[in-house]
Amino acid sequence: MANNTGVKYGGRQKGTANKATARLREAFTDLLEGNMGRLQELLDKVAEKNPEKALKLLLKLSEFALPKLRAMEVNNESEEAMHTSLNINIIDTGVPLASCEDDMVD
Repeated sequence: MANNTGVKYGGRQKGTANKATARLREAFTDLLEGNMGRLQELLDKVAEKNPEKALKLLLKLSEFALPKLRAMEVNNESEEAMHTSLNINIIDTGVPLASCEDDMVD
């Protein structure tokens, strides 16, 4: 019988990692950590012939250790800000402006 109530019963909670995926990531991390010296040697060999390829390999491997970041668009313009105007009126008072602290009058 199907659950048509919209209420979730059983299963993983939202945000909980899949067990198989978690085990696979852990195994891959262990593999990388156990072969760091060898990995460095391999990257060095590739970099001797093709530095660009070595960098691409390093970036691909980094995806397994570092989370990918997403660009986010920020919209700071509001409806109100688009219709705001600013008027500046300069009035000649006949008093000269101070050019430095010595010229200021208390």
